[in-house]
Amino acid sequence: MLPSATTVCRVLIGLDRASASGALHVEGEGHRATFLFDSGKLIGATIDRRVALTHRQALERIVGLCDWDGLVLRLVQSAAAPDGRTLRDPTRARFLALQAMRAAVTRVDAASLAAQLGDEAYRLTAVGEALVHEADLRAEEAAALFSLRKGVSAEQLAAQPGCGLAASRFLCILKLLGAASPKAAGSYPLLLRKRRELRSRASAHALLDLPEGAGGREARVALRKLVRDLHPDRFGDGTPAALRQASGEITTALVNAEAQIVAGRSK
Repeated sequence: MLPSATTVCRVLIGLDRASASGALHVEGEGHRATFLFDSGKLIGATIDRRVALTHRQALERIVGLCDWDGLVLRLVQSAAAPDGRTLRDPTRARFLALQAMRAAVTRVDAASLAAQLGDEAYRLTAVGEALVHEADLRAEEAAALFSLRKGVSAEQLAAQPGCGLAASRFLCILKLLGAASPKAAGSYPLLLRKRRELRSRASAHALLDLPEGAGGREARVALRKLVRDLHPDRFGDGTPAALRQASGEITTALVNAEAQIVAGRSK
């Protein structure tokens, strides 16, 4: 869902969190854009030689490129702010990411939202806490945060006072940006099973829950699903360190197993 918007906005959040300086070059569908950053703040934006002078114009440029297909992004980092500042008022990159994603999800209907979010209970991640810090949230978004910090399903969230469809769209934004993820409890049995398989030296196919003989395409699909459920970021801050370490080791083993199958070296 919304692959171009998600890619661009994840990069913006990463630049913000890293307080990065430099130039982000984006190409797609015959268009070109350049965004300049100083310590995680956008200071300049140009698309097809159209220069943004205000926050609103910069946001419009970002929203527009979120519709481009086949994006190619190239980041050139620098130790200091690059030359070419155009914006009168620099803006935190994460705020632009949130605003651009809001615009993108307005085109997603309720049925598609429900299919994307499913029945799982979601909780705000560390990325989510950083994203909403000092952000100008709408009333429905602010109302949703209290429940998301405890854990809540999309259906429950939409039914809460002051939330509704706008809160569901907000949760979809957070999920796509890695700012909210399903609560970790359901992943513990899978984590423990994979740890046992790893210790017993299970085959690459077994680690990925695949029948022997499955090929690279099936391995890539299985890897994405398992990493989504077992990645260390899926487990909250209160998770014992040993389990988080095991999660990292298992994720590495799954990546290696997928590579073995793709290369035809599975045992």
